[in-house]
Amino acid sequence: MNLPRRTYFLGLLLGIVFAIPSYGQSNYWQQAPGPFGGTSVTDLELISGGRLVAGTSSGIFSSVDQGVTWSSFSEGLSNFDIRDLQVLADGRLVAATYGSGLFAFNESNQTWEAAGLDRIYTTSIIEPVAGHLLVGANGFVYDSINNGQTWKSRTMDGFAVNVQDLAFNNTHYFAASSLGVFRSSDLGVTWQFASFGLEEYNIISVSTDAAGVAYAGASPANGECALYRSRGNGSIWTCIQPVTNPLLVPVIKVDAEGVLWAGGYQHIFKSSNQGDGWQSFQASKSSVKSVAFVGQSIVIGTAGLGVLLSQNAGQTWTESNEGLRSKILSVTLAGTGRVLVGTEGGLFESTTYGSNWSRVNPNAPLIQRITDADLDDQGRIVAATTAGVWRYTASSGWEALGPPGMPSIRDFSVQPDGSIIVGYHAGLYTLKGTTWTPTPIMGPDQSARDISTLTVTANGTILAGAAWDSWKKAPGNSPWELMSVGSIPWFDVRTFGNVGTRVLAGTRYLGILESTDDGSTWNTLGTGLNGTEDIQAIATDSNGRVHIATYGSGVFQMNQWTKVWLPMNTGFGTHLRVTALAFDSKGNGYAGTLDGGLFRHAVSTATEDNPGLEVPKSLHLGSPYPNPANRTITLPMALTTAGMIYVRVYDVLGRELLTHSEFRPAAEWELNLDLSRLDAGMYMYSVQSGNEFKNGSFMLIR
Repeated sequence: MNLPRRTYFLGLLLGIVFAIPSYGQSNYWQQAPGPFGGTSVTDLELISGGRLVAGTSSGIFSSVDQGVTWSSFSEGLSNFDIRDLQVLADGRLVAATYGSGLFAFNESNQTWEAAGLDRIYTTSIIEPVAGHLLVGANGFVYDSINNGQTWKSRTMDGFAVNVQDLAFNNTHYFAASSLGVFRSSDLGVTWQFASFGLEEYNIISVSTDAAGVAYAGASPANGECALYRSRGNGSIWTCIQPVTNPLLVPVIKVDAEGVLWAGGYQHIFKSSNQGDGWQSFQASKSSVKSVAFVGQSIVIGTAGLGVLLSQNAGQTWTESNEGLRSKILSVTLAGTGRVLVGTEGGLFESTTYGSNWSRVNPNAPLIQRITDADLDDQGRIVAATTAGVWRYTASSGWEALGPPGMPSIRDFSVQPDGSIIVGYHAGLYTLKGTTWTPTPIMGPDQSARDISTLTVTANGTILAGAAWDSWKKAPGNSPWELMSVGSIPWFDVRTFGNVGTRVLAGTRYLGILESTDDGSTWNTLGTGLNGTEDIQAIATDSNGRVHIATYGSGVFQMNQWTKVWLPMNTGFGTHLRVTALAFDSKGNGYAGTLDGGLFRHAVSTATEDNPGLEVPKSLHLGSPYPNPANRTITLPMALTTAGMIYVRVYDVLGRELLTHSEFRPAAEWELNLDLSRLDAGMYMYSVQSGNEFKNGSFMLIR
């Protein structure tokens, strides 16, 4: 196929890259088919109509088929860290969020609405009598006697504690806290310390019955008992821990027949005699955090594996995570079509451009919060987690690498020589061979710096970003230097990006900054951001266009000619809290979100039988002429498959000024655009067919 060629004025425009603004696109991003299940399920509740609702660390999901498949149930939420769900006497479903108080589901418009205690870190909610609500939170119990219209805070016997669960019976209320169990006999107005007999005071769950029998589950710090019982409304506690060590007990529940169930590490336990004897069922490779009984099925929520389902009274369990999306923490490209995605519940892998997913080492997965992943110099997967650095090999599975004490790792960098530099709560560690070497970073206040992001420049300079300030260290024995921006003696870097010899820094309050001298000086890069974007990731696509991911405003792309950041958000819907971003060499984009899972901008795909098989392109676009134009311009183009084409023209600020659409057969043709309504200046255009986009620019003179 030969498209017409014209001689035109384009030399100075070579390399200009055009970003399609969000309001001019058609589903640039599409939700990927997975991965599913990499999340913590904190509560499960059965509501009217047989719907099962799951509160998770990445929003609320619902199931109408007894927990087999799931769909998002989070419309209207502003906080997706759900700690508890409760159906009230008036039929409302209420969610306790960690940081934004309560939300109630409005049946009439099918959305969640704020329901009080705004900005409070709530953890649990109970309704002892109709209209009387008690809410556990960090520091207090909150009490309302008018169905949540007004609230009073109640202290726990004068102590400042984190209330982690609540329960009640006919005479007493119980609060599980970070300082033991507290109880109240006056409707929650006053609370007394009621922990006599406990060996461990970090109590994370509590339950009780009408007979005054109470149960408390702990998270032991030193191997003490994790499950207790009191037959006197909390007067004295005794250990009833099963023989199989539960390690911690996040949930205790009594079913309709009075059978006691307790969730533990990798097991769920059942007792028909108030904990004097137990049956143990191995249910997961993580901790069981919630349980629900739906018909003949038992549904459990886990810490990282999502939902598991048993239809034979707990004898066997299967994952039931279809549609249950996790918060995506990292996206790494590891070869043609290969994508690694870090979640709160481990690392997932696709070798088909994100079309199919599996856990890395599914028979013995790494159930950890994955903050970053990469390949080392031998092609092995290395993962940064909240419990140290791990490495995966097919022969030995996952193995812990360190550093000593296995601290939480926010970010790491694999160097060409095979060494690994990681950031942790006191600076950096470097792994060479099998030896870890610490490099503390101390601020002017003589406090160690918790490093959240790092990079190594082409010259070997290490740049490190902490919570409030950022640092640089030149090669050799050079000391750490505090980086600054103009008159600001520090800046909060959330992520770094290397673009050739330039270093980009994404910040929480200052937008995108650029350095061309290894971090010695910084300047603001581009316009179009309002300064409040919390920038989570920086990525460059196959055409050299820089993109940023923000927490709340979606993805932006920089127009390299105008230096304007333009939004690229169609297809995200309300899922604009983007936490990770990457582009491969073929132009495919991958964006991880807080509450919508993974999104793709698909240019190439693959099948399992033929990984790397590219989808043939249907749209071909020639160069516009004349250029510069006067009143009309001609766009040569061709389709190899019949379909609709959409043409849009924008000014340098990204405003859509002209549109044209029509159905075209598979053929070559030329489209003439009337520019008589436009002023002289520079313009950009996009041509779309299906999911394919072609972009360009032209000059208009008068």
